[in-house]
Amino acid sequence: MDDLTSAPPGSTPPAAPRRSLPGGRWLVVALVALLVAATVTAVTLAREETKAGWHLTWSDEFDGDALDRSKWTPEDQSTFGDGNKELACLLSRRANVEVAEGMLTLRAIREKIPRVCGDSDERFPNGRPFTSAMLSTEGKASWHQGRFEMRAKLPLAAGKSKGLWPAFWMRPANGSGDGELDIMEAIGTSDPQDPEAGSVHHTLWYDGKGTYPKQSKVAPVQGGPAGGFHTYAAEWRPGVMRWYVDGQLTFERDSSTAPWIDEAFAGEFYIRLNMAVGGTFPGTPNADTALPADMVVDWVRVFQWR
Repeated sequence: MDDLTSAPPGSTPPAAPRRSLPGGRWLVVALVALLVAATVTAVTLAREETKAGWHLTWSDEFDGDALDRSKWTPEDQSTFGDGNKELACLLSRRANVEVAEGMLTLRAIREKIPRVCGDSDERFPNGRPFTSAMLSTEGKASWHQGRFEMRAKLPLAAGKSKGLWPAFWMRPANGSGDGELDIMEAIGTSDPQDPEAGSVHHTLWYDGKGTYPKQSKVAPVQGGPAGGFHTYAAEWRPGVMRWYVDGQLTFERDSSTAPWIDEAFAGEFYIRLNMAVGGTFPGTPNADTALPADMVVDWVRVFQWR
């Protein structure tokens, strides 16, 4: 909020003749003061508008020096993502999942020696070239409707991030496969001029079989997702989904544009955070891809409607 200051109370001007302003000029001064006050109030209300009606019910501020496993389950020795032809072995070790100085870091690493991922990795029996991380609240916390926020900095430097795919998304707790809310996902680029370098994707799915067409939007991020920390959010209310970047509405779907929205999102959903490497969406990292690559998360918060 704006910090408005004024002169100390009781202060007096130097001893000198005071000149009165004509009545009309006093009126102008008063009107200007009222206009400034109204503008400050309008800006303040605009900044708070997206929180109106919501109250915080769950969060992780990533204090302390270790992942809170009462809130998150990290994948470990996991080939999750093979359906997307991803390349990393997902691990829970500190090198890939770190909590320190109030931040969560999910780190993708190009391994010097291929990393064997469990004992049944048919795609890479001799080991995978990358490791990374994925967390979820599955089995620990899930929600039907709400506002879901993450403040994060993404490792998507233009021209140096081909093959990187960070995401903040939600899936059904009942395991039905119906409904997926991609609050934020972004892909790295090898071309510094590629518009992808300055944007993120919002997507709504019915199921993985394509029963109904997905609903999606590419949204610009001021300064780019790698240029600093940005807040990515989605509001899920009856019959409508709204996406936000830094408090600005960037996409909206409702029962008129996605008639199946309440059917696909009938139950509770849990949160996933991951730093994927490779796959059909971003392609394979190349020699210019900057690794290790850190997805740094300041906080994740869940609000419910009052």
